[in-house]
Amino acid sequence: AQLKELLTDDEYIAARCSTMNAHFTSPVIISAIYEGLSNIGFESGKILEPAMGIGNFFGAMPENMRKSELHGVELDSLTGRIAKQLYPDADIQIKGFEKTKFENDSFDAVVGNVPFGDYKVDDKDYNKHKFYIHDYFIAKGIDKIKPNGLMAVITSKGTMDKQNPSIRKDIADKDELVGAGRLPNTAFQPTANTQVGTDIFFF
Repeated sequence: AQLKELLTDDEYIAARCSTMNAHFTSPVIISAIYEGLSNIGFESGKILEPAMGIGNFFGAMPENMRKSELHGVELDSLTGRIAKQLYPDADIQIKGFEKTKFENDSFDAVVGNVPFGDYKVDDKDYNKHKFYIHDYFIAKGIDKIKPNGLMAVITSKGTMDKQNPSIRKDIADKDELVGAGRLPNTAFQPTANTQVGTDIFFF
């Protein structure tokens, strides 16, 4: 009832639609991802976060990486507008990742916690693969990084565990897996009050 009073009808509908994926990532996990990127050799560059929420990955970025050029995408209007206020120097687009026009091979790094779910995204460039949303974000994200660029993302454990190997073959054809780790299923309990199986990948 309080939310309905504070939000417009469109904002309230968008907020309801985002409840399955609005799992904000804790600074501890984000710091571990940046530490992994640093260990691989990444210092700074053009960075994309394709499902940024309010921008926790931007906020927890180490000081030595803050000279990077930041680009973010957020589907939910209210959340995206908060991100724009928090990071006015970043290029933040409030739309679905499938509606962005970023050129392939244009980013030094893609980071983030991709949306999870057993549903698909309508993107004509990827529809033939029939990827679930988390796999779609990985496949499209890999296409956006430059040769020798890096992608570090949290995804559903289904990416590695599913019987259908199509996403793993697609990744192997396009990029090299540098490292991976499985998080405990309680990793998002403090921030999202949910237990979910997740992996971190570095490509």
